[in-house]
Amino acid sequence: YISTPCHLSEAVDLMGHCLEAVRVWMGMNRLRLNPDKTKWLWALPPKDCTDCPSLVLGGEHISPSEWARNLGVLLNSQLKLEHLSAVAGRTFAQVHLVHQ
Repeated sequence: YISTPCHLSEAVDLMGHCLEAVRVWMGMNRLRLNPDKTKWLWALPPKDCTDCPSLVLGGEHISPSEWARNLGVLLNSQLKLEHLSAVAGRTFAQVHLVHQ
């Protein structure tokens, strides 16, 4: 999580510098940040993200994703936890079946 300035261009620059720092650190520790598997998402209202720019990581452009998985939880760009609600509903249904 990174809190960014209000201006979109400044936020993209800040995130780009942060990603580059992570990529350099990983390289120094014999690790590789794979741009093909790297996802990022804007937590903005849908009306504010009509033309979201992409980030550049190691010369490759990474477009924002509609969702991201973090520790098994799916987050969407509106930060709604629909996945978690569905899992909780199925869990309660299974508990109800066991209770009977």
